[in-house]
Amino acid sequence: MTMVVTVLAACWGAWLALIPLVATDVIRLDARGYGILLSALGVGGLVGVLAVGPINRWLGRRWAMFADILGTAAMVAAPVVSTDMWVVAAAAFLGGMGGTLWTVNSRTISQRVVPEEMLGRYNAAARLFGWGALPVGAGLVGLLAEWFGVRAAFAVFAVATLALVVPFLRTVTPAALAEVPTGHAHHDR
Repeated sequence: MTMVVTVLAACWGAWLALIPLVATDVIRLDARGYGILLSALGVGGLVGVLAVGPINRWLGRRWAMFADILGTAAMVAAPVVSTDMWVVAAAAFLGGMGGTLWTVNSRTISQRVVPEEMLGRYNAAARLFGWGALPVGAGLVGLLAEWFGVRAAFAVFAVATLALVVPFLRTVTPAALAEVPTGHAHHDR
């Protein structure tokens, strides 16, 4: 899961770094259009917060988390395949929603699996990978965009995200999730 979140965070860093250029130079958005585009990301996150419980019950935790891989892939792939603001905004919505589904579920799992005395260290290490990947993704997408163009840069991140499918499905298995204790997190006892 750490590898997955590292790649996903790098993709988010890439998207956040390059989307202003795409919005102004490629899609040709004005301030209002750019606001709509970024709002779609935030609204997706809010919908994810409201829907995480029902989605977990409907799809299960594994598929709810898998939805983030697909949402992030859509978010970084949309500028590759379309210059339509609504397509890119819809993909940003999916990315925002998936990000929330991942965060809620992965934090719940870690709080239930990691021993209480190790939780601080675990969270620090997890944040190092997650937050540390944001600037790496931003820097890498900038270099790729400079050398190969904006669409090619986003395509690299879309492929990287889709490459997570097999490792995720092999690691976050129903058997592995069945080992996660139910009930309250360690720190709630």
